[in-house]
Amino acid sequence: MIEQEPPYLSESSGTATYLIATVGTPQLRQPKLLSALLRDFLSCCLQTDEEQRWSAKELLQHPFVTSAKPPFILAQVINSVKKTNNPNPKL
Repeated sequence: MIEQEPPYLSESSGTATYLIATVGTPQLRQPKLLSALLRDFLSCCLQTDEEQRWSAKELLQHPFVTSAKPPFILAQVINSVKKTNNPNPKL
């Protein structure tokens, strides 16, 4: 989602699955644009080795998740952008 496309998009689904299992997830194109917390969160949940990959319960305790603002904040931002991009909501 961060790269706005699935990993190995140009490959067949079987090849993509094989590449993820053997090579791992592709490198981020512009990792410096992401916060250190988000990069660490991604490294915890994208481990191909099941022994090293964090569980959902562990991920929910990651500082990236626990430091997030409440969901209603995001709704306010989305509504604000909608109003800015479409000042006449009837259109």
